[in-house]
Amino acid sequence: MWKKRWFLIVFAIVAIILITIIVKRRIGRNNSVTSELTYMKICVASDIHYISPELTDKGMYFIQLIENSDGKAMQYCEEITDTFVAEIIEQKPDVLVISGDLTFNGAKASHQAFSAKIRKIQEAGTKVLVIPGNHDINCNMAASFKGDSYELVESINSDEFASIYSDFGYAGALSRDNSSLSYTYEAVPGLIMLMVDVNTEDSQGVLKDSTYQWISKQLEEASKSGKHVIAVSHQNLLAHNSLFVDGFIMGDSGRLCTLYEKYGVMCNLSGHMHIQHIAESNGGVKDIATSSLVVSPCQYGVIDISENGADYHTEPLKFHHANEAELFMRETSFRLIRKNIDNPSIETCNYFADLNGAYFSGRTDLINWDESI
Repeated sequence: MWKKRWFLIVFAIVAIILITIIVKRRIGRNNSVTSELTYMKICVASDIHYISPELTDKGMYFIQLIENSDGKAMQYCEEITDTFVAEIIEQKPDVLVISGDLTFNGAKASHQAFSAKIRKIQEAGTKVLVIPGNHDINCNMAASFKGDSYELVESINSDEFASIYSDFGYAGALSRDNSSLSYTYEAVPGLIMLMVDVNTEDSQGVLKDSTYQWISKQLEEASKSGKHVIAVSHQNLLAHNSLFVDGFIMGDSGRLCTLYEKYGVMCNLSGHMHIQHIAESNGGVKDIATSSLVVSPCQYGVIDISENGADYHTEPLKFHHANEAELFMRETSFRLIRKNIDNPSIETCNYFADLNGAYFSGRTDLINWDESI
């Protein structure tokens, strides 16, 4: 999958129309909803891919694994996660949403260690809400890495996920879906967070009909109560470009999007593809994909809500090895381009390495297409 993702990006970028979202972007609101929202701040992070330090010595096997992946700066994972926790505590948002792929490979030890880290955020006064991603549950490649080899370790199932993260949405849920780890949570009076899970063992990446029916009921109840709704998923609700479709958009997303349009859902927060981007349906629903926290520029999203509406922007982490993470992303791009193009020039490799960095970070305003390359 990683080879396909990188190979397609570097050759089809010219045909892709993206929306830059580093600057503030306005989020839709349902003007028919009667609840008035006062000022609040929601932070959102995705694809943290945390790995417990006990599971890697950052030896040869682990380094080779990440060097041939998609630019995740896993060698700085602990520092990135700790810096993120500290920044969120300092910012003091009302809510932190983490939209899946909490762990690197679903290891139980990583889930336990990660839950302990985000507990510090909650204890400081910010409500933390999580859902699983495709790397979090029933992972048959959960492993520890030592030297030039690896060893499979224990992963977790859905019940264990809900238990480990009980305090981060599940215990205080207004409602829980019986056939997935989806739930609703009233973040503040008048605002419902609809957390949608499509990573069940028996329907990986596809929205179940039973879950759809549950979502429909939740939206109907929210509408009758005059409450706003923000939806969250790991997989994308909409196509963000023609390449990131299969394996990225949740199965049966079309009718879910129609349902969101019907009930005036403010937006859908997603991740999964590691690219910072906003897509919008014909009916006006925005799918805001926040890029991976461990891919340079290691950023997270911030939603500011007031009586006048809501805005979204990104914040890059300020950590010691930020420059090294950026260089690693560039070197990974350079290396994979050389693998997939016959005898590319240094100029071509440099050009596409810069292009990939801008593309993944959402800074398409920095891309100047050069037909001579």
